[in-house]
Amino acid sequence: MKKPVSIKTRITLWYTTLMFVLVLVVLFLIGGLSYQLSIDSVEKDVILQVTQVKEKLSKRQPGVFEIVESKEEFKNVSIYEPNGKYIVGQYNYDIVNIPFEEGIPRRESIDGKDYIIYDTRTPGPPGMRGGFWIRGVESVNSTMLLGRSAIIIMLIIIPLILLLTALGGYYITKKAFNPVNNIVKTANDISAQKDISKRIGIAPDAKEDELHHLSVTLNKMLDKIENLIKQEKQFTSDASHELRTPISVILAQGEYLLDIAKGEKEKELAQAIVDKANQVSKLISRLLLLARIDQNRQKFNKEKVDLGVIVDVAIESMKESAAQKEILLFSNVPEGTIADADESLLLSAITNLISNGIKYGKESGRVLVSASKLGDRTEIIVADNGMGIPEEHIDKIWTRFYRVDDVRNDEYSSGLGLSMVKSIIELHGGTVAAKSEFGKGTEFRIVI
Repeated sequence: MKKPVSIKTRITLWYTTLMFVLVLVVLFLIGGLSYQLSIDSVEKDVILQVTQVKEKLSKRQPGVFEIVESKEEFKNVSIYEPNGKYIVGQYNYDIVNIPFEEGIPRRESIDGKDYIIYDTRTPGPPGMRGGFWIRGVESVNSTMLLGRSAIIIMLIIIPLILLLTALGGYYITKKAFNPVNNIVKTANDISAQKDISKRIGIAPDAKEDELHHLSVTLNKMLDKIENLIKQEKQFTSDASHELRTPISVILAQGEYLLDIAKGEKEKELAQAIVDKANQVSKLISRLLLLARIDQNRQKFNKEKVDLGVIVDVAIESMKESAAQKEILLFSNVPEGTIADADESLLLSAITNLISNGIKYGKESGRVLVSASKLGDRTEIIVADNGMGIPEEHIDKIWTRFYRVDDVRNDEYSSGLGLSMVKSIIELHGGTVAAKSEFGKGTEFRIVI
């Protein structure tokens, strides 16, 4: 499975890519503009030099050989006769054969070298037809070399800029997402430790931005949820306590009526009262146990216990119920299998799972209870070949008062048995899981 990319990484990549594009565009524009300005500057310089020489020639005496006073006046300028014969100036052999063009600066490339050339004509001395050609020539190779150097420098600088951008962007993003990390950590702690009292840590000097407001809002929401859960647990505990006495009275009166009943109808009615009272009494006991576990008030006496003995006791207590459906109960626990557990609570959990296997088992079916050591832990398996549980319900069966469907919702099911088993096993620091195939059976696996 492909590992998901974090938001921080995605933002950093997006930001770095954007910066890369922007830097390229800016450098391209700057480089192009600088290069064009350099070419324009060369053209202007050539035209200026030619113009200056032309003005100087116009003020000299008419003799052509009196033109030259110093060749330094002709830095990038040469003077030619009308037929193209060189007279004086900066003679350039590479461009001497290029035709003259009046007043048009142009770019010429010869033997891999680029030049800016500008020609103009000036009158010659009396009796000389056609006057002189003045040609200004300046190489642009230095400008191109400068441009190439700039490109090389840019290619070196761009990776550095991108690296700094990526590091800076990731640091800023990581710092900005610290509140999100705190939220995730708190949520994971609450989920793992089942401690709703935990809150998102908010630094005293934290900036009051959107994530700060989110953290504050979530903390307020957790406060309300914790209060509601406490109220629910308290109500369950109080209601269960209040119901115990009247249910005990009803059960006692029902048993008394059963004893003194004379006719079959009276016995049937009295038995119905006793059965229902026992059912409600069992429900109240489970609610009280769950309430005590939720409120950390359940007595927990962890000691070395023999699993073989516990399983035998659980099977013995369920033999009568199993016999009614002709279900066979089997135990497969090696002698001397010892576990650290609360004997009464573990017995209650195993008995409940056996009861489940009988209740939803097939006629003439079986329930097998086995145990084995897994290093320093112990595994207990309760398996039946009953009707099974549909796959879509497996994760929900541990929810209090949850019932799978009408087939399993008989009058004796409270929907609390499996949630009680889960609470007991988790109190031991263990886990319980169900594996089932609808129509073929169910297997409950406990590890403590």
